Amino acid sequence: MSFPAISAPALAPENRPVANLTNTEAADIGQRFEQMLWAEMLTHAGLEKAFSQGGGEAASAFSRYVVEAVAKDIAASHPLGLADAVKFDAGRAPQPRVDKIS
Repeated sequence: MSFPAISAPALAPENRPVANLTNTEAADIGQRFEQMLWAEMLTHAGLEKAFSQGGGEAASAFSRYVVEAVAKDIAASHPLGLADAVKFDAGRAPQPRVDKIS
């Protein structure tokens, strides 16, 4: 069963809007995405649970911050290359086409 009225059609790569970001902004977004990805991978691997074992509620409250700090360090020292991919796609937004009606 499909619902064509609900789903949006996918745009071809040449028709997708491009973000108008500077290289610094694009690199920052890419690094923050890598940090988020590392944090989720470390959490899935059990690091957050390992930090909170035996520490009670206080340890479980702050273990996420420790995992995110470790993820930030890993993203800075061992980049996955996603920041470069964001930088590659960031450019000037395409100008809208204006048809002149006489």
